[in-house]
Amino acid sequence: MKSIVLLESIHQVMRAEKLLKAEGMKIDLIPVPREISSNCGIAIELPEGSEEDALRILENSRIPIQEWYLRGKKGDFQRRER
Repeated sequence: MKSIVLLESIHQVMRAEKLLKAEGMKIDLIPVPREISSNCGIAIELPEGSEEDALRILENSRIPIQEWYLRGKKGDFQRRER
C-alpha cells in the first residue's frame, strides 16, 4: 500500500519533497484525492515500506503532518494514526 501525506501548505510540501528526495526516497507529488479532502492542493505519495523513514525525516525537520492515509489496492483510503 502506498501512503498519502497531507501537509499544511504548499511551501511545506515543497520543502518536504526536497528533503525526502535528498535522502534518496522515490516520492511523487499528486493532487489531493477528493476522497480525502475537498481542498485543492498537493499531497506527497510515498512508496510502500518508506513510511517510517519519511516520518522520521519530516519530524526531525519539524515539518508537521496534517493527515496521513494508506491507499488500498482498490483505491480506498484509510486514515493512519501516528
